[in-house]
Amino acid sequence: AYGSGHATVAGACVAVLKAWFDESYVLPDPVVANADGTGLDPYTGADVLTVGGELNKLAANIAMGRNFGGIHWRTDYWESVKLGEAVALGILRDQRRTYMEDFQGFSLTTFDGATVSA
Repeated sequence: AYGSGHATVAGACVAVLKAWFDESYVLPDPVVANADGTGLDPYTGADVLTVGGELNKLAANIAMGRNFGGIHWRTDYWESVKLGEAVALGILRDQRRTYMEDFQGFSLTTFDGATVSA
């Protein structure tokens, strides 16, 4: 099996977005499509929707879509998003060193659930 390019890019992009934005921010007044798809209804699910949670879902949806088509395996998705995340963390660490201001670095939650600084 191979790693998925789509999943790798999704992992990298989502990691950068989580570094720049407040992952814990709760999305106010989320909506979902109504039953016939012609309008929107308020989201009434039990889960609180956060920026970080929605970004993780976005990466998973991008990566898993290729799996549904039989092109990749689930392990390809998981290892690829982590590879993309590792690449993004390296870029963020390199970028931090170029700032003239006193900057302590980026902080984000990895796909594994750990909080890291870059």
